Amino acid sequence: MRSDKIKVPFDSRPGVVYEIKCGCNASHVGETGNTLSHRFDQRMRNMLMYKNAEGRPHEEPSTGPGRPPTVNPRKAMAEAVKVSVVVEHASHCSLDPRLKIICRESLFHLRRIKEVLYIKRNSTINRDNGVAISEV
Repeated sequence: MRSDKIKVPFDSRPGVVYEIKCGCNASHVGETGNTLSHRFDQRMRNMLMYKNAEGRPHEEPSTGPGRPPTVNPRKAMAEAVKVSVVVEHASHCSLDPRLKIICRESLFHLRRIKEVLYIKRNSTINRDNGVAISEV
């Protein structure tokens, strides 16, 4: 038995089916082959992109210091909403995200099936219902 092997903390292991629950109890279910913190950071970057674009005056060039934005604020907001249903929901709700790991699965196909089963059995704000599975 090797004793010098580094053990990855349980919540830092990749391959999870997760749930993001909002303060209004709306929930989003997803899966990732990365760690949950990495996926959540991606979601929050999309949210930050939306909030930054929302705070800029529409169609007006920046006159302040720093590099001017390269993307029209309306386009940036539309892109952020298109990429993430979490951003779409948070645009009209005060997002107070709570993360929960539903299950761990390293195999991609099994992880997708588990995600679909959880989406079907629970009320979610997901845009799609995941991969098609039979009702057997």
